[in-house]
Amino acid sequence: MPDKTELIDSLYERLFLNDDEQIVLSDGFELALIGISAAEPKVAIYDFWKALDVVMKEAPELGFDKALEWLEEFVNIKIENSESITPIFVKTL
Repeated sequence: MPDKTELIDSLYERLFLNDDEQIVLSDGFELALIGISAAEPKVAIYDFWKALDVVMKEAPELGFDKALEWLEEFVNIKIENSESITPIFVKTL
């Protein structure tokens, strides 16, 4: 699994980001990263359900309901404190 720095470097190398653009990644959710936005400013996009799987694997003692509650709160805090480049979590169909 690539770490955060490797992922960011890869985005620049693959020309998903220009040299003058920045992106913020959420620590620990590398496996849930599904892409970056096409619109400006570019933001990281995570699959909510994959992120939930990450939480459950990192903290199995939480169980599904508590892990879901934790991730929902984490995402809401991100939204409340959002800047233009704050990552978003998408609940895929």
